[in-house]
Amino acid sequence: MRGNKMLISSILAVVLCLPSLAQARQLSVQDSSIGTYVAERTPYGTGTHFPSSVGELFAFTRIVGADYDTRVTHKWYYGDQLMAEVQLRVGVDSWRTWSSKKVRSDWVGEWRVEVIAEDGTPLDTITFTVS
Repeated sequence: MRGNKMLISSILAVVLCLPSLAQARQLSVQDSSIGTYVAERTPYGTGTHFPSSVGELFAFTRIVGADYDTRVTHKWYYGDQLMAEVQLRVGVDSWRTWSSKKVRSDWVGEWRVEVIAEDGTPLDTITFTVS
């Protein structure tokens, strides 16, 4: 009897984990960009090179494949230094979301934003330069 309870508990634990495992396999970044602003869920001023006077930049991503509410994280790196980590809600199969980062004029060089699924799976990396 005890063995059956342990088996049922193990099966239940696996079944409860399946939605999150399936979610990680299904999520993907359909579109991504860095821009100078976002209006009506659309990025503007997009590019890969920005002047040091830009002041603020926006990382825009369109995430597809979500079967239920989940989160992604935008990790902003200046060189190898983590400058910001922003958790963002993903609510449906095709979801546009973005984060922003103030950029000081002396932070020139290579930047990247890593897009990470809730379970830690890397989904995308957006690279750009401030000069």
